[in-house]
Amino acid sequence: MAKIAFLFPGQGSQQPGMGADLLRDPELADLCRRCSDAANVDLRRLLVEADDEELRLTQNAQPALLFVGVGLAMMLGRRGLDPAAAAGHSVGEYTALCAGGAMSPEAAVQAVVQRGIAMAEAVPAGTTSMVAVLGLAPEAVEAALVGVPDVWPANYNTPTQVVVGGTMLGLDRATTRLQEAGAKRVLPLNVSAAFHTPLVESAGSFLRGALEVVPWTLPQIPVVANLTAEPYSDPDTIAITLERQLSSPVRWGDGVRKLTELGCDTFLEVGPKRALTGMMRELAPGAFAAAVGTPQAVAEVAVPVH
Repeated sequence: MAKIAFLFPGQGSQQPGMGADLLRDPELADLCRRCSDAANVDLRRLLVEADDEELRLTQNAQPALLFVGVGLAMMLGRRGLDPAAAAGHSVGEYTALCAGGAMSPEAAVQAVVQRGIAMAEAVPAGTTSMVAVLGLAPEAVEAALVGVPDVWPANYNTPTQVVVGGTMLGLDRATTRLQEAGAKRVLPLNVSAAFHTPLVESAGSFLRGALEVVPWTLPQIPVVANLTAEPYSDPDTIAITLERQLSSPVRWGDGVRKLTELGCDTFLEVGPKRALTGMMRELAPGAFAAAVGTPQAVAEVAVPVH
């Protein structure tokens, strides 16, 4: 049998209307109402009516993405496609923990709403951002950034893709240095701040209060953390790990390699778009990978039988 890992995307994968089809499912519509009440947010409007500009805001994108991931994971479970392990990119780690049973969907939405508010308030809007650097090894990216103020590696995604975050001025200078170092492309990302850098470190104390009240339990499956690229082994460490994740680089490539070490050979990206699926050719060349972003995709995905 295939050993399936669920991968949950982070901010940047959101798109308008991404939850409309999900909410036609009565069970998920009811869950949406409960999550909205718990977090005091109108999830249905964000999932169905919000435009791209509104969804780009951190405090809106994060709960909406989490709910889509949780809903699709529930639908996959109805098909008998249950994960043997899971990981999520940035805010997607909360979705992975929820799918793994470490917290309820209601608690997860509450946590990411507070995370989004904390991150939005950490830096003034429009003053920081992120870019994806394609075609340079991580070591070359780090070398190119030496001496460039207020810019840091934020996501180590693959051996040839690193995301960099910083101030707008810093990113302008970094882009020139990275192009001179041989980067094939330096692409601005659809995010509202420099996540996973010291620029959002002040959000940690705000987020800590929200995370400490969650009744964490040990996930029922291995959930690999962005911070350590290792599975959680103690529920008492989840809150502090997620707090530190906020301003530390995401070690995504190492995390996927850990999933392959755990025996996973089938990877389903559970959420809108296919940002994580596109990385799998580099990270796990022999594995099966597919994006499952809609109820129709849930119905149609064909997992190989080994």
